[in-house]
Amino acid sequence: MSDSYSLLCYTRIPTAREEANNEDIAFSMHLALRSHLDGSWTPLNENYGIFFAAGVPIAAAGERSRRACTAASRFGDDPYEGVAAASDAAEGEGVAGPRRLKPSGAVAHGAVMPGVDIELKSLKDPYLFRTSSGRFAVAATRTARGGAPDGSERSAFLLATSRDLTSYDQRGLVRLDTESGVHRPSVAYDAAAKRYVIRWRGDDGVPMRATCPDIIAAAGGDPLPVEASGASADASAGRDLNEVTSAGRADGGDARAAAHYGIADVVPGNEIGISEKEAAALIARFGRVYNTGVSVPRMTVSSALRDGEARDLIGSLRRVTAKLHYSDDSTAMRAVDWDAAQLEALVDDAEAGRLHAGERRSIRGVVRQSIYPVPFAVERADPSVFAWSFNGEPMFLFIATDDTDGNCVDPNDGATHMPLRAASTIADLADANGGREREVDLLRCGDLNSEGRAMTGCFWAPELHVIGGRLSILFMPCFDGEATNPDGSANDRAGKPDMWTGRCHIMQLKRDADGRDLDPREPGNWSVPEPILGPGERILNPVERISLDMTVIVDSGRWYYAWQQVGSVWIAPFDPSRPARLTGEPTQIVVPEFAWDNMIAEGPNAFVHEGRIFLIYSGSAVGIDYTTGLVTAPAGVRADLTDPASWTKLDYPLQKSGIYNGEWQLGTGHGMWSHDEDGNLIYVFHNAEYEHGRYGGRDAQVRRVHWSSEGMPILDMQRDEELSPVYADITMEIAVR
Repeated sequence: MSDSYSLLCYTRIPTAREEANNEDIAFSMHLALRSHLDGSWTPLNENYGIFFAAGVPIAAAGERSRRACTAASRFGDDPYEGVAAASDAAEGEGVAGPRRLKPSGAVAHGAVMPGVDIELKSLKDPYLFRTSSGRFAVAATRTARGGAPDGSERSAFLLATSRDLTSYDQRGLVRLDTESGVHRPSVAYDAAAKRYVIRWRGDDGVPMRATCPDIIAAAGGDPLPVEASGASADASAGRDLNEVTSAGRADGGDARAAAHYGIADVVPGNEIGISEKEAAALIARFGRVYNTGVSVPRMTVSSALRDGEARDLIGSLRRVTAKLHYSDDSTAMRAVDWDAAQLEALVDDAEAGRLHAGERRSIRGVVRQSIYPVPFAVERADPSVFAWSFNGEPMFLFIATDDTDGNCVDPNDGATHMPLRAASTIADLADANGGREREVDLLRCGDLNSEGRAMTGCFWAPELHVIGGRLSILFMPCFDGEATNPDGSANDRAGKPDMWTGRCHIMQLKRDADGRDLDPREPGNWSVPEPILGPGERILNPVERISLDMTVIVDSGRWYYAWQQVGSVWIAPFDPSRPARLTGEPTQIVVPEFAWDNMIAEGPNAFVHEGRIFLIYSGSAVGIDYTTGLVTAPAGVRADLTDPASWTKLDYPLQKSGIYNGEWQLGTGHGMWSHDEDGNLIYVFHNAEYEHGRYGGRDAQVRRVHWSSEGMPILDMQRDEELSPVYADITMEIAVR
């Protein structure tokens, strides 16, 4: 293998949430490539983490309960469980011993609860190396979430393997027969000895050493004996067969390191050589993809066209699309606004017999690129844009949670409502084009559900779908709280909307006697909202009551609901002819296991592309830290979507806070796939309103989705990356035969 590129792994010094670089993000492995032209370093993934340590399920969460902890699927019971919590309780009295943590009520229902049944982790001192087979591997010091010691640093380090550094197999801890500290671990394979050499420094700074024939088998196994220490090992400590920097591995995240690498807040790990092919894979996944050209097919018309045939010509030529080419060799098709006068002149010449075989004509055009207002809709969170046929007429519907001033439980002094917008174009749904003035309230505070209960708050995450042939809205209303909570404690939301009373509901559009849909803009044309219940008429969430963010997945003729409860994504089958009842037991399929999605996985929404189901979800707390995660499953092969093992989780966010068209967008998430007027896939989501340290709620945004050459959705392609102004004006060449 020819090493054409150098790759740096590193962490960062945490700065601020406003810079998408708090402890949760900084204490992960980042990657940067060095240019083979000028030697400069370019951070990948916008200087955001790429490998995050997986959280560890507690011992009390047995095999059945931890099925959705897919990132930690290889982990056994952790010998350091509870050390970080015990150390916090000891208030600086030193590292406390492990203690088994008590499970939440979710464990009894075959699930885990984030923040209780999973100990979230971070990492420091990442070290990249290659296994004997040439695959990548990462050794790092595992920490508690946020970087504090979690006990494992006394005698172990974290190990993960990867085919191409775009996804990771977390192997667990490699334990060493020491209690004197394992700091800055490194691993190298000694081909001559056919053994892996592990080096680290103890608490006293003395270099230590161990070896093993199989580093992967060592993860989760018995402690490895320490073979050498002290001065005899010092000569080789910190150097490996890949040869890193002149010092073996760079030290510190100070100004010298930042100046050397030109990367903000860098804390270097080590450098390794990678091939051009490996670099290309990393650039395709974590670099910026941008428009590099546009092509239009050459068209041919007959000189014998007359009358109606000539008139039909204008329609067919108007529909000619352009192919956009991108830096990763991906493409996208876009409609073109062709010059109407030139098209008409061509038709006139054809009708009059003025087209002659052998001549050439050209038509000017502009590649169509809708630029949606930013923000699209102020203080409208969890947005849903839905392309629908209203009795044969195209209609776009927009529905969202009212998040006025960040209060989505009882906004506007208790005047909770469900706002719906309708228009013939997506652009006309936007605030800037009068969308807000045309809003209608389908529901208001005090309306009754099918049980006769007054819905007084929330109306969260309304989502539009066609279920059983009927336009439907899935949403979560909540009700006034009781005097006491289920545990007997006083309820501070007694007599006021209480989000913990919220349950997933469905309402469907009515039809007239001839089977035609009634106008969705009339509140009276909708059925009375009905709670969605599980088998035996049970509520969906027996642990905490609340269930929300429901969506629909259809695969291989099977219908599923996916939604959020117990801080995670659940799924269950249902019959679209009876959509208010599940036909199977709910199962937990997505759990927040990383520091970036930490305490919650919610807002699921699915789209099928080239044989895969792409299920996006939102992680972290609602606000400026919100992110978008991704799990995928095979489509069209009757996979059991209720089995967590059918889903593959991305290790890092698909979308996160960052610069978009020159402005920061913080807290991006709770998105929905949809389509624009030309059939292009779009992504509708919200971001946080945040200015001068003040959080003011969430605003809806609309973007087009680009599919990369490797089949991954890109949700943050900027305006000029999607279509360079250089290529916007095009010409269609027409040959007359």
